[in-house]
Amino acid sequence: EVMFFVGWFWAFFDFSLFPSTIAEAVGGQWPPKAIQAVMDPFALPLLNTLILLCSGTTVTWAHHSLIHGDRDGLKKGLWATVLLGMLFTSIQAYEYWHAPFGFGGNTYGSAFYMATGFHGFHVIVGTIMLIVCLVRSYRGDFTPRQHFGFEAAAWYWHFVDVVWLFLFVCIYIWGNFGYTIE
Repeated sequence: EVMFFVGWFWAFFDFSLFPSTIAEAVGGQWPPKAIQAVMDPFALPLLNTLILLCSGTTVTWAHHSLIHGDRDGLKKGLWATVLLGMLFTSIQAYEYWHAPFGFGGNTYGSAFYMATGFHGFHVIVGTIMLIVCLVRSYRGDFTPRQHFGFEAAAWYWHFVDVVWLFLFVCIYIWGNFGYTIE
């Protein structure tokens, strides 16, 4: 999983740091001349960053509650995390729908959508994993000493959080630096 995302970051960095090697395709600049505007990183992407950071806190709350035998806290923390994951996915879908550039036709759109889209896919998978954990918590499957399924889902969720932080900084902020924001 880590190397999968490293590949997308590598492609984005290669395109953006060395635009002259693909000068005809991007016009020797990054983002390419064909891109009229980019997304404002301090609008919806920043909101999504805060949502994922909060979800990392709520899944940690659920884990802490589980370890201390607080089943109510476990359920509340999982519910909050699942809802935040769904909210993140909804906002990203809205962002894609209103993006000022398309997927095809240039390296910028392709790299952007592939990196953020696969991250979004991982958020959906993580949300499903946490829903399964939520159902299992209602069934009483987890104990303070036996809860590997929950821990695996929580680690996965934290991985998704960390990848998003890199995407936000590298692709939304640094990758758009000095360009017209829409």
